[in-house]
Amino acid sequence: MKRIISTAAAAAVLCAAVSAQTFTVKNTFGGDADSTGGDDFVTYEKADDGNYLTSGNVRVSDRIQADYSSEKLDGRIRFEYAASKLNGKESSVRLRGFLRFTPIEYIQFGAGNEFFTKYAVSAGYLAAADDTPKYARMAQNGFAFTAKFAGLKLVANADGNAVTGTESLGLNFGADYTLDGVFTAGATFQNVTSDSFGAGIFAGLKAVDNLTLNAGFIYNATDTGFIPAAAKLAVSATAGYEFEEIGLGLFADITSGLSGEYIDAGETKTYDNSAVPFFTKARVEFAATDSLTLGLTGSAGVKLGSSEAADISIYPNAAYTLPGNFGTLKAGIRIGLSDGLDTIAVPLSWELKVFER
Repeated sequence: MKRIISTAAAAAVLCAAVSAQTFTVKNTFGGDADSTGGDDFVTYEKADDGNYLTSGNVRVSDRIQADYSSEKLDGRIRFEYAASKLNGKESSVRLRGFLRFTPIEYIQFGAGNEFFTKYAVSAGYLAAADDTPKYARMAQNGFAFTAKFAGLKLVANADGNAVTGTESLGLNFGADYTLDGVFTAGATFQNVTSDSFGAGIFAGLKAVDNLTLNAGFIYNATDTGFIPAAAKLAVSATAGYEFEEIGLGLFADITSGLSGEYIDAGETKTYDNSAVPFFTKARVEFAATDSLTLGLTGSAGVKLGSSEAADISIYPNAAYTLPGNFGTLKAGIRIGLSDGLDTIAVPLSWELKVFER
């Protein structure tokens, strides 16, 4: 079903792109786990003898993405090729995308095998991660219906599994409301007919320019990209501020369980020692020049009360915009700490806007 949806979206994008008001194609090449869909360019891991070894293979991936928007249609196609080895062995290919049709201002229909963050609750955004967790997305894939009026957006979604019937019925609902210049609030209700039911309530302040301030309460938080382990009850908070005059941005996220409980197949269970999942992330960005941006990201995930060591990541990086519209080069050193210095990785990527009109 996902292939069918993706193929249909791809065909629609190609047909609609000719008359689209905006159409861009962007390519990202290299090895960067954050932006190319694969691994970092090279990774050294700590061996039993204390030495740092690499498999000897460079990881090279490529992501090409086409986005378009018109009065009635908008959509995206993203093609990713992730190679675990330079010669292509152990590689993977992934095609994802969506298409949305807005017949009138207040109603929209969407279909695709990946909606990315297009149906995310505004206040679910985390500033340091520069992303929105899945538990704050009103729809992730399949078919979506949206009704919009007076700042309120209502979404109903049947995911791909619900349509094919291959797994438990996946029905999702959400609401997002924004009062311009004051605040935003929203809620998600996911897998409402299954044992994996989850929900979230989020609120954010919009009264101060350049300030991001959001908070949320989550039932059955399972997106382990933003919390180290599932939590039955969790809270999240994020803050960020951009000092435009000096080109400096400061951002911080916290996501924490409220207890050691989690949900497994509809049943409430408890971690050993009632350990509580906790995750925090901070990011600093500084525009040193018009072409050079320096960044530093750090994160830590741990189960409070557990004997397990924390997973810590430190990532200094730099992005340089090449002259003549030749794109942006980004590189850094990603350091992983748990039982001492565990990994050292070198992300490296080149992002180029291939076409725009």
